[in-house]
Amino acid sequence: MKKIGLVLLIGLSIFTAKAQERKLHFSSWNTIDIHKKLTQNWSVNAEFNFRRTNFLTDWEQFIIRPFVHYTFGNDLDVAIGYSYIKNYSYADFSAPIDAVENNIFQQLTIKHAFSKFSFAHRLRFEERFQQKIVKTENDSYSIDGIRYRNRFRYKFQIAIPLYKFNTNRVLSLVAYDEAHLDFGNRLRPEKLDQNWMFLGVSFRVNNHIKIRTGYHDIYAKRTDFFINNQIWETTLTYKM
Repeated sequence: MKKIGLVLLIGLSIFTAKAQERKLHFSSWNTIDIHKKLTQNWSVNAEFNFRRTNFLTDWEQFIIRPFVHYTFGNDLDVAIGYSYIKNYSYADFSAPIDAVENNIFQQLTIKHAFSKFSFAHRLRFEERFQQKIVKTENDSYSIDGIRYRNRFRYKFQIAIPLYKFNTNRVLSLVAYDEAHLDFGNRLRPEKLDQNWMFLGVSFRVNNHIKIRTGYHDIYAKRTDFFINNQIWETTLTYKM
């Protein structure tokens, strides 16, 4: 019943989005993800996200995100991390000036592997410290303090191997959906803030390198309109 409720909530948000004004734009998101295993259970990794828009001419976001992980076997991963997020002003519907967010997050990933496919649940809770943008008397904008908010993200991903070249080189189909619930400054969800959908392929080059690329569609709710960001996303993962 919980899964059905989540699907209905996502569907309702998309239906409502179509009834309101939609701001459509296109982006290219590219990520470098570096992993280092320290012991059998402990590991660290860092993401570097380069997000461009307007035919790659403008910055949309730049993100640095380091993690510390503790794994229980191959199925359960607990992590804590930090995000530095630079949000740029790139359109009339984006923030009027550039602003920075710093957040701390806790994350749980549960994986299930079967003979012909695998799937994973990722649950992430974020404590967000966002620069507050205010309008000044001369109709310009400035930063005035920090706004604190909480957000919960649930991601469901499935991977299906399509072709195995050898033991280390595998081409897979990857799909996921991720819902973002805005908690405001409380511990109770207030609204569905965003919904992310991805469909693409993943190619494991060897034991160290994996490349994932595909189409990523985002609906982000704002006060009286929706932003629909259609993205081509590529991630390079390197395991040391």
